[in-house]
Amino acid sequence: MATRAGVVDPPRVWIWIGVVLDALLLYAVFERRAPLFGRIVSRGRPRSPAIAITFDDGPAEPHHVADTRRAAAVRREGDIFVLGARVQQAPDVVRRAAREGHEIGNHTWDHAALPLRTPSAMRVTIRRTSDAVDNITGERPRVFRAPFGWRNPWLDSAARREGCEPIAWTVGVCDTDRPGVDAIVRRAIEGFVDGSIILLHDGRSFDPEPDASQVVEALPHILREAQQRGFRLLTVSQLLAESIA
Repeated sequence: MATRAGVVDPPRVWIWIGVVLDALLLYAVFERRAPLFGRIVSRGRPRSPAIAITFDDGPAEPHHVADTRRAAAVRREGDIFVLGARVQQAPDVVRRAAREGHEIGNHTWDHAALPLRTPSAMRVTIRRTSDAVDNITGERPRVFRAPFGWRNPWLDSAARREGCEPIAWTVGVCDTDRPGVDAIVRRAIEGFVDGSIILLHDGRSFDPEPDASQVVEALPHILREAQQRGFRLLTVSQLLAESIA
């Protein structure tokens, strides 16, 4: 075993073991479906064809996504994963969405990267957001989605202790890049697989004035195509209930 200035170099195999472990850790943090940190739902197993269409980073004001859903005569086709700070800014939007039957999910208070926070700090941002939703709607969120899908060994436990099931997604449409209405529609439709959880956004988390106009224009086409293909439109909780049954 080679030495350098009296220090023993570790065997090369241990260096490679460290590299592999680091790679696994990074994979588990950044890959939303990685099972290393625990079970995470990214797709359902419904009893008949169904998908869930979900929206992160809201509520935006004015909440054109909710208006579009109502105009499309679709009451329960997805979840709004809200940021607590925006819930406070647009309480009427959240109240109306809940009253109309949409599920309100927890997306933390401010969309911060949770792997950089302590377990207690993660619980605080989840609880604070659930409290904000509960104060407005009278019901605490039952589902939680981590910002960016990033996790660490303590996040899922923190979410469940706050009464939320951790949720990922099957297909991300990448609509926050504003690729155009046609691209958003095409990407969403390509994700239409039985049990899929489709991720769209109600604006972007870091925009002071979120712009969901392209999603608003694309949404009626997405909903109509889903229904024409025979997919029921469920909330994530409904999808989970059917998958467990």
